[in-house]
Amino acid sequence: MSEIGFAVVGLGMGAVRARTIASTHGARLVAVADIREDKARAVASELSCDAVTDYRKLLERDDVDVVMVMTPSGMHAEVAVDALNAGKHVIVTKPMEVTLERAEMMIQAAERNNRLLAVDFEARYYPSMVRIKRAIDDGMFGKLILAEARLKWYRSQEYYSASGWRGTWRYDGGGSLSNQTIHLIDLLLWFISEVEEVQAAHIGIYAHEIETEDLGIAMLKFKSGAVGTIVGTTTFPQDAYSGIEIHGTDGGVIAHVFVGDIERWFFRDATVKPPDVQPRVKNVIEDVVSALLHGTSVAVDGKEGKRSLELLTAIYMSAMQNRSVRLSELNP
Repeated sequence: MSEIGFAVVGLGMGAVRARTIASTHGARLVAVADIREDKARAVASELSCDAVTDYRKLLERDDVDVVMVMTPSGMHAEVAVDALNAGKHVIVTKPMEVTLERAEMMIQAAERNNRLLAVDFEARYYPSMVRIKRAIDDGMFGKLILAEARLKWYRSQEYYSASGWRGTWRYDGGGSLSNQTIHLIDLLLWFISEVEEVQAAHIGIYAHEIETEDLGIAMLKFKSGAVGTIVGTTTFPQDAYSGIEIHGTDGGVIAHVFVGDIERWFFRDATVKPPDVQPRVKNVIEDVVSALLHGTSVAVDGKEGKRSLELLTAIYMSAMQNRSVRLSELNP
């Protein structure tokens, strides 16, 4: 096999991913699917591939090796499990699903069918995030003390109302934490490893008519002894900031994610410089192509992708029950 055949299901952000597939060496965009025929045909015409309105037709094709699931979050498991059972490899967008049970269904289907399941957390491939990960792994910050994830964005009421699914528990799995801040939650877990306890959390609706939160806050305790905070909101007047801030006894970093491309490094020893390292691949498409053609491991497989959903679940539980929640409660 010299080329991997891809199909994309769901053409909201899926149209962007379809364009990435079409321009990636070793990947071939075979077909796209969307319940709106006009949307499917428009993307197919642009990228010279086939279009269908029923994703199940893609699963019958021998030239489709990978199905990328870009549907609303609460529909990931349905499409992914069908694809895995049909012998296809699968990529799902973030978050992996809306419940741990549905995420586990996907993981088990991948294992049962001996197929790859990858989760698209695009920030894992950013050079700045790879440098931070290397600095932490090499002990450049010393003993870690505090890790913060902060996202202050704007989303209009129309953004929620027009979609029919955003801001709902059933299909979005939450609000500003699950849809936007989940990227940063994943990064915290990648950098600092396991969270022992959500010590306190709050979610609320302040500026929108939605079921879920447009502002969420959590305080974390990591198993390493470090502590952390998460703030995620779509109530800020503009997309102002999304970033990771981490420090320890010897150094730290403040890095913007998505909005701007700024890294500020701080070391007690002024001669220390940030690590000079680059990502192995640029995105999840290249990652999966490499895995299937060369046997490499993907950045985020199903089990790794489930970790951010576990922490998100614990945050919501803490906020709704007004108590601290140990992560061990989710997997007794």
